[in-house]
Amino acid sequence: MSGPDADEARRRVRQLVLSGDNTLKNRDDDARFGRARTRFEEARRVAAEAGLDELLPIIDLRLSDLPD
Repeated sequence: MSGPDADEARRRVRQLVLSGDNTLKNRDDDARFGRARTRFEEARRVAAEAGLDELLPIIDLRLSDLPD
C-alpha cells in the first residue's frame, strides 16, 4: 500500500506504539502490561493489513518484551 492510506496507517501505528510505550512508562500497576499489549497488537494488525512489513519487527520486539 502506498499513498495517503499508507501514510494514515503509518500514523496510526506510530500513535498506538507511542501509547503502548507511554502506558508502560507512566503506569505503576500490573494492568499496564495488558493495556500496552492491546495497543501493540492493534499496531501490528494495522501495519500488517497496510503492508507495512518493515514495522512488524519493531512491534514484535515490544510484544516480546512484555511479561506473559
